[in-house]
Amino acid sequence: MAPQITKWADFAHVSEEFDPETRQFQYTMFVVIDSNDVIYYDELPVRKAEISFQQVTATLKPIPDSEIFPEWPLPDEPGAKQLTQAPLELPTNVQVFIKRPALCQYDVFSRHNVVHLLAQGLLEEARTMEFLSEHPHPNIIRYHGYRSRRGYLTGIVLDRHSHDLNDYLKNGARAIDKKVFMDALESAICHLHSLGWAHNDLNPKNVLVDDSTAAGGLPVLIDFGSAREIGTLLGTSRGTSGWIEGRIEDYTTSKREHDIFALEKIRVWLDNPTFDNDED
Repeated sequence: MAPQITKWADFAHVSEEFDPETRQFQYTMFVVIDSNDVIYYDELPVRKAEISFQQVTATLKPIPDSEIFPEWPLPDEPGAKQLTQAPLELPTNVQVFIKRPALCQYDVFSRHNVVHLLAQGLLEEARTMEFLSEHPHPNIIRYHGYRSRRGYLTGIVLDRHSHDLNDYLKNGARAIDKKVFMDALESAICHLHSLGWAHNDLNPKNVLVDDSTAAGGLPVLIDFGSAREIGTLLGTSRGTSGWIEGRIEDYTTSKREHDIFALEKIRVWLDNPTFDNDED
C-alpha cells in the first residue's frame, strides 16, 4: 500500500517538468520513500498547485527494488573492497542524511532505458565514501556506512547539516568569514587531490555549512557522485552547468583543474552571491 500523503514534506522529491525547447509544461513528478526504503513514483499531467494529496496517494506506484537499487551483497568480485554497514542505531546526538539514487533523474533515465545507471551511481559513490572514510578530513562529510533492505543497497548514511552554502547565504542564516571558510574548503580539495582524486562537481550546493558552536560556520564538502581518480573518465555525473570551465560536452575526464577553477569561482561568488531564483 502506498504511503498516505498529508503534507509536502512527505515527498522526497517534487518537480514540474517542461519541454526543454518550447518550455511548455509537461507533467509534475513525485517521489515518496516509506520507512522501509520502498520508493514510490508518479507523474501527473497537472500543475503542482492544482494537485491534491489524495490524487497523488491514489496513483503512486512502487519502483521495483531491482530497477533502482544495486543488489547487495554483490556477486563475488575479485579484489573488491567490502563496504561498511551503518549501525542500526547511531548515537542520539548524531543527525544523519540517507543519500538515495538520484531520484530527480528517474523520469529521464527511464525514458532512455538507462535506469540501471542510477543504481550503479549509488554503488560507485558508496565505494568512494568508503575509501574517503579511510582518509578522513574534517571538512569532508562523515560517512557512517551503507544501508540495506531486502537484499539491496538502499542508501548511504552521512552526517546531516541544515544548509548548503547557497541556501545558507540566500536565507541570511549568518555571515561567514570568507577567508577562514575558503581556506578550509581549499584544504578539503587539496586533501582529495593528495589521494589522487578530484571532486569534479564543486559548487555552492555541494558544500554544506557546519554552523555548530564548535565549527562556527565551516564548509563540509559533499556529493561525490562525480569524484574519480585523476585521469579517469567521468560517468553520467560530470559537473554542474555554470560552475565548470568550457562546455559540459568536453567535461569528460577527472582533473585537478576542474576543482581549482570552481574554487576560484566560489571565492569570487562569495563577494556578491546570486541565487537560482534571482531572476524569477
